[in-house]
Amino acid sequence: MKILVFIISTIILTSCINDNIMHDSFPSQILHANSAKVWIISESSMHHDKEGSSLEDYRKTFIFYANNKFREQELIHLGSKEGFIGRYEIREDSFGNKVLVLYYQGERTAYYVIQKIENYQLTLTEFENKDVVLEFHSLKSPKL
Repeated sequence: MKILVFIISTIILTSCINDNIMHDSFPSQILHANSAKVWIISESSMHHDKEGSSLEDYRKTFIFYANNKFREQELIHLGSKEGFIGRYEIREDSFGNKVLVLYYQGERTAYYVIQKIENYQLTLTEFENKDVVLEFHSLKSPKL
């Protein structure tokens, strides 16, 4: 009888596992802040890279939205409809790396390995060319 109770309670307890427990532990809310988040390129390993312009207003930005859409544009155009739009997803490659996949509307697809993601810092490397490293920072509230 005790064995039967043990088996039944084990079945009941294991059947109560919620699907959310099984989901990936990647902190995607850091990427889009549960709404929209702006990431500005701060450094690029590519010499003479126009995205990492020394003119702050012309640096490349990515805005990632919680609905898996994104916009790429220069900082000076932030808030406008300028730039490129598309959808994104985060995948895992065969080595367990998190890969940011950008599907540009009507154009190309770009793949970046996420090296580091924190509230105010994002470091990506190109999937095909690991020598290309892009570092982004997010906007912070002004200090008063």
